[in-house]
Amino acid sequence: MDADVLEILSRTFLFRNIDPAGLEALLEGSDARLRRFRRGAVIYSPEDFRRELGVVLRGSVTVTKGSLTVSELAAGDMFGAAALYTDEERYVSTLTARTSCEALFLYQEYVYGLIDTNRQVRENYLRYLAQRIRFLSAKVDALSAGTGGKKLSDFLIRGSGESGVVKVRSMTELASSLGIARASLYRELDKLSEAGIIEKSGKTITVLKPEALE
Repeated sequence: MDADVLEILSRTFLFRNIDPAGLEALLEGSDARLRRFRRGAVIYSPEDFRRELGVVLRGSVTVTKGSLTVSELAAGDMFGAAALYTDEERYVSTLTARTSCEALFLYQEYVYGLIDTNRQVRENYLRYLAQRIRFLSAKVDALSAGTGGKKLSDFLIRGSGESGVVKVRSMTELASSLGIARASLYRELDKLSEAGIIEKSGKTITVLKPEALE
């Protein structure tokens, strides 16, 4: 395997902190295969994917879920981890060549063997999964915060009436009825208070600017 490919692989999450000589030794007998894709070619889709770990060597790849662009992959970025340890018949996203590109694919059994026998590779892989969990958790927090804001606004519009006053029995009960976390509820109330849209005193919420809740 040429030096350029080894240098790129050394930057991936799987082979981080492994010296070039050690990396070359690990890749012996890997049967890694190089594939080239034209611009616009679909590399992975929910219906068509391989249980392999891929790494972008040249070019860039767009990751989408439905109509939403999730991320862009460049040289040194890996993909396919979501398909390695699962029996699901569909892949989680669609990968499309943003430019003409090259990717190296490592077979599932080879990756399994690396994780089983090499401590550094195993730690790298577990650290990657932990980072993904934290990333997804942050995404969920962001989404729930946005959703919580809409639910709270709708509740205040419905409940305030002409008086503009809403009385709640408890914030815990309100959060539960809206289907959001109590911390998210307090965060959204604070935002509205700081913006001068509501005034909160204990269990009483006064809507000052109802038009701002629309």
